[in-house]
Amino acid sequence: MSSEVARHYARVLLDTVVAAGREKNLEPLAGGLEEFAASLERSPELLKTLTSPAIARERRAAVAKAVADRILPDSELGRFVSVMVARERSGHLAETAAAFRAALDEHRGIVEAEVVSARQLDERDRASLRAALASAFSGTPRLHFREDPELLGGFVIRIGNRIYDASVSRQLSRFEERYGA
Repeated sequence: MSSEVARHYARVLLDTVVAAGREKNLEPLAGGLEEFAASLERSPELLKTLTSPAIARERRAAVAKAVADRILPDSELGRFVSVMVARERSGHLAETAAAFRAALDEHRGIVEAEVVSARQLDERDRASLRAALASAFSGTPRLHFREDPELLGGFVIRIGNRIYDASVSRQLSRFEERYGA
């Protein structure tokens, strides 16, 4: 879950790029921000440099911009991460990458959903479920599928903090609640 700071910076970046009419840059920017965050995980030295109070803020911002410019040259990425570092927000960079992807998905009408079924769904069932969710949520669903044999049959869909349970095990539990065992 991203922090309020990360969501704020992600939203500012998205709104700035959209307002500038540079929507074609959104996907490369999301990928670049994710790559920058991954580089922080791979290099504890880089993270330490960007967060060290012993290094001048302007120097840390310049280092962040240089790394970002190698990842995605001639883009908003370098300016964006240098601003975050200059404002002492280096610790939120990884969260901001995830928050930016979420904001971009929301902007595009993409809905993340996890579908858990008792057995692997065939492509026809997946397409049918995708179409039903697209209609129900007025967006494009990005579905992640996994199996859980304990469901016995049916499926459970998680979208954000909402859960739609159409599993046989849930139906049996309801029956038991109503009529006793």
